[in-house]
Amino acid sequence: MTVQHFTLAKFREGTSEEEMEEAFRTIELLLETARSIPGIKGVKAGPPLSRAGTRGYQVALAVEFEDLNAFREWIPHPHHRLVAEFVNSIAEEKPLSFQIDGTRRLAKL
Repeated sequence: MTVQHFTLAKFREGTSEEEMEEAFRTIELLLETARSIPGIKGVKAGPPLSRAGTRGYQVALAVEFEDLNAFREWIPHPHHRLVAEFVNSIAEEKPLSFQIDGTRRLAKL
């Protein structure tokens, strides 16, 4: 089973466009280095393509893990702490985080 881990965040009120762009560059650099950590299959981050339906969330991060154990090992990993601390430092409120089974197929409707 692969695990997809998602984090959604809102920038602090008053964050300028330049600060947002710099934050995305920092997040991309932090996640790019995470690619070398065993068990991580892929990483992505960015703003929404459209603000419709986002409920104000402006930052999305996605990390794909080989399995549940790799995800569990990521949580206390020092590099995860760096990513989490940075995202928390730019976030208006506690970011939303959830995981799904990346191999699960939805039943046909």
